[in-house]
Amino acid sequence: MTTTTVPNPPLATDAGMTSAAAGFKSNMTTTDSPTVARRGSRVSFELSKVVGLEATRTWDMLTDWAGHADWVAMTTVDVDPDDPNRFTAWSGPIRALSLEDRMVAVESEFDAETGRGRCLVHKLGPVLVGEAEFTVEPGTAPGTSVVHWREDVHVPYLPSPLTGPVGRLGALFFGRGLVRMEKVAKAT
Repeated sequence: MTTTTVPNPPLATDAGMTSAAAGFKSNMTTTDSPTVARRGSRVSFELSKVVGLEATRTWDMLTDWAGHADWVAMTTVDVDPDDPNRFTAWSGPIRALSLEDRMVAVESEFDAETGRGRCLVHKLGPVLVGEAEFTVEPGTAPGTSVVHWREDVHVPYLPSPLTGPVGRLGALFFGRGLVRMEKVAKAT
């Protein structure tokens, strides 16, 4: 079983900084922690999708942060050379017009024997703030796996009546991304 656990950074709250666990130690600053947007709305979605790849291959594709650029539409990813768990995705037609999405993987665990894994990513802004989580498990058919993806973010200035449609678009976007991921994996 391969386990990588990065301590959770403290979460910012209106009352101040708190630690997720007693004895928390980290070299992260408060700007590294997800904070709740004061204006805007919470957008969340969940998606479960069968992928035509073995669980290990699916996990490897999902946790290759720079590799997301190969299968997520109009996205490039910069991985921090000093911390491979810290990365920024840029989604848009050109960087100047892209959505900057800074993230850090705070928990990542995959058991190669069972083909099960879980990864928790904190989204640090500057626009999307919250968390994304995915799990991978073997599918019921040979050579398949199931990805469960969950996003829970605050989007500034988004009117609350749009949270449902934006969440559905997010699920559609990620579902299509997983289809593309499978195609890219099979082509390489």
